[in-house]
Amino acid sequence: MKLPLFPLHTVLFPGAPISLHIFEERYRLMIGQCLAQQQPFGVVLLRSGSEVSPDDPFIRSLRRQLNVEEDDIVREAVVPFEIGTIARITESQQFDDGRYLLIAQGQRRFRVQYIIQHQPYLVASVSQLAEDTSTLSGAEITRLRQTYEQYWQTMTRVTGREYDYEELPVDAVELSYWLAHRFHVDNQRKQRWLESDVATRLREVTGMLNVEIALLPRTARRRAGDAWPWSWN
Repeated sequence: MKLPLFPLHTVLFPGAPISLHIFEERYRLMIGQCLAQQQPFGVVLLRSGSEVSPDDPFIRSLRRQLNVEEDDIVREAVVPFEIGTIARITESQQFDDGRYLLIAQGQRRFRVQYIIQHQPYLVASVSQLAEDTSTLSGAEITRLRQTYEQYWQTMTRVTGREYDYEELPVDAVELSYWLAHRFHVDNQRKQRWLESDVATRLREVTGMLNVEIALLPRTARRRAGDAWPWSWN
């Protein structure tokens, strides 16, 4: 499968939405072609390099406004991780200056086999990845659901508030990505979860929930009204 790549400082999981502001010339071209051909693109986490090119006209304009010298910008080759997620555009808006605002939805994972094109943007030959559920047990799914319920019961007990929390997805694969997307953890851990089999992802997410439960008596009152350990977006 041939797929244009969008390297970002973020990890997209299957089933999760992503909002993007497309201002660079090369990615405006890429998104324009994706929209015209009704084709997806691939989101890959950056291993090294920058999301933006210092040579792009929009970036040059910002540099002049901020009085940033070109010598202050480190030029580094863009190197993405091999495993990413196919993103299909669900909503888009184009402005008069060519910029786009769009929302895309994560589909299936893929592995980059080799790069076909480097300019003006990366295009790769990719293979879609199946979800390995061979080592998954019903006990692990049950344990995660019980831990999730315990988290909110503990929240209610230590804060005195009732929380209207979301029901978990029924499907085990969807469940694993649903929680992985919502946890506020660093990109390295999220990339590990993206690359993992379903059973590993569920076990590690359950472990993270248990850590949060252990911390709740000390942190729940302080957190009231603040950001939780995950996002419901």
